[in-house]
Amino acid sequence: MSGLICIAGGKGSPGATTLALALALGGPEPVTLVDADPDGGDLAAWLGISATPGLVSLAAAVRHSFSSDELARHLQHVQNGIKLLGSPSSPEQVEASLTSLGRPFAQILAAGPAIADIGRWRSGSPATELVGAAHAIVLVVHPSVAGVAHARYQYEDLTTRCTNVVVACRGDRPYNAAEVAEAIGCAAAFSIPTDRVGASMLTGSTRDRWLRRTPLVRSAHDLHHSIGPVGEVAS
Repeated sequence: MSGLICIAGGKGSPGATTLALALALGGPEPVTLVDADPDGGDLAAWLGISATPGLVSLAAAVRHSFSSDELARHLQHVQNGIKLLGSPSSPEQVEASLTSLGRPFAQILAAGPAIADIGRWRSGSPATELVGAAHAIVLVVHPSVAGVAHARYQYEDLTTRCTNVVVACRGDRPYNAAEVAEAIGCAAAFSIPTDRVGASMLTGSTRDRWLRRTPLVRSAHDLHHSIGPVGEVAS
């Protein structure tokens, strides 16, 4: 994988952060994982590490210039080769940092490989620059009436900003992926299994070979192929 993949959530806490971590673990190569949720970060806490250095310290360090070398100094190496740019739980700090970092930050991440959890998508989000620079966006949808209704407008907005938007359903009840795709108006939707055991293993010390066999991480690996390489949208 190369480029930047943004993981956006819909209504009802559909698991965008879990999927971002699973994608980072299920991909073919180590990636930079960015906690860019304007509502506050979770990944550092999930992985049992400090949010500093991370997004906030990076924003403070690059007020006058930005470089990939500076980004590297604020990454933390975590499990299975992932380099995490963590964020605190404070929405105010995360929003201010994303706004300050702006387009230069998005352009460096776009060189990839990088995955950014941008939280629940809304027009005017502080993560807008990341969306504009992304190779692909994965919109995670809870397959309920309310979840799909909300996702329809998110999908319409995101497709005006990125040509490669993939809808991923968390589970298949009460509606399956084909029904969700029809309701949203996209060509197809990808199904992510409800795998509570796999989700809990993501933040544990489970050996890599066992973690990669879980339904959640295996489906994330398949999702990488669905997204396709830079410049190509898989059918």
